[in-house]
Amino acid sequence: MVLYKPGASFRPDDLRDAVAKAEVSVVQFHIQARGRVQVEGNKRFFVAGKDRFLLVSSSKVAADKMPADTPLLVGGDVDDAASPLQLKVIEFKPVDKPTDKPTDKPMDKP
Repeated sequence: MVLYKPGASFRPDDLRDAVAKAEVSVVQFHIQARGRVQVEGNKRFFVAGKDRFLLVSSSKVAADKMPADTPLLVGGDVDDAASPLQLKVIEFKPVDKPTDKPTDKPMDKP
């Protein structure tokens, strides 16, 4: 698990390079982030700080059912080979306000 301080950017290439030095490779990125859904035309993006992910539906969450312009805590898998980065959301929940502290409470499945 890698934790970022608030304001830091998700840079998968840097993470891949760092673990490659230990002769390890990344199989998948699973993230948990706070942000909001923004709608642009027929596309929906999850924006967390400086990071922006195109939302892709999963078997557990339909991207078009996520509320726009509402603070959310989102968990999902990132496809960093895609441009823009794609986020397949596995779970999400509304949050009242951002916090610097990580939570160990599980998210409710919608």
